[in-house]
Amino acid sequence: MATRGIGLRDVTERHVSRLRLLAPLRYLAIHHPEKTTYDWIAPIGATFVACIVYFSISPHPAIFGEAGVLKYARDLLIMAVPFMIGALAAVAMGSPGAHLDKRPVGADLLLDGEILTLRQFVCYLLGYLSFLSLIVLLLAIVAALMHDSVLNWLELHPNFMMPVRIVGVVVLSFLLSSLTVTVLWSLYFLTDVVNRKA
Repeated sequence: MATRGIGLRDVTERHVSRLRLLAPLRYLAIHHPEKTTYDWIAPIGATFVACIVYFSISPHPAIFGEAGVLKYARDLLIMAVPFMIGALAAVAMGSPGAHLDKRPVGADLLLDGEILTLRQFVCYLLGYLSFLSLIVLLLAIVAALMHDSVLNWLELHPNFMMPVRIVGVVVLSFLLSSLTVTVLWSLYFLTDVVNRKA
C-alpha cells in the first residue's frame, strides 16, 4: 500500500490564515479561571513593584554595561532557551501516559472551544515560554547593540531622555516579570500537576 508524505501545509490546513511562527502565542488564547492571573495580573503587579523599587534607588541600578541588568538577563537566557526548547520536545514527543493524555482535574483548559489534555496544555505553556525567552533575549541583544546610537541621539534631544528611560525600564520590567511568572507557573505544572496520578 502506497503512502504519501505529510507536508507542513497538511499539518496546518485548519489554520492556514494564522502566522505559523507566532503559533506559541496561542497559549494566551487558552481559557482557564487561573490563567489571567499568571498571564497578566501577576506580571503587571511585579512590573509596578519593580519600577517603584528601581526609581526609588539612587543612583539607579545599571541597565547596560558589564554590571547591568541586561547582561545578566542575556547570560541567563542564553543557557535557558535551549533548555526550555528541550523540555518542550521531551513533553511533546514523550511516550503516552494514562494521566498525561487526559484532561487535568478541575476547571477545563479550553482553546478554540476544545478541551485540552494535560500534555497539550504543557506543550502550549512551554512553547510560549520558549518564544517569550527568545524574544527577551533578542531584545536584550538589540538594546545593547543600539545603546550608543540611541544615547547619541538623546544627547541632541535631551527632552526625550527621561521618557525613553521610563519606557525602557517599564518594558524591561514587564518582560522579565512575565518571563519569571511564566517560568514559575510552568515549574508548578511540571513538578506537581504532571505527576498527579488521579
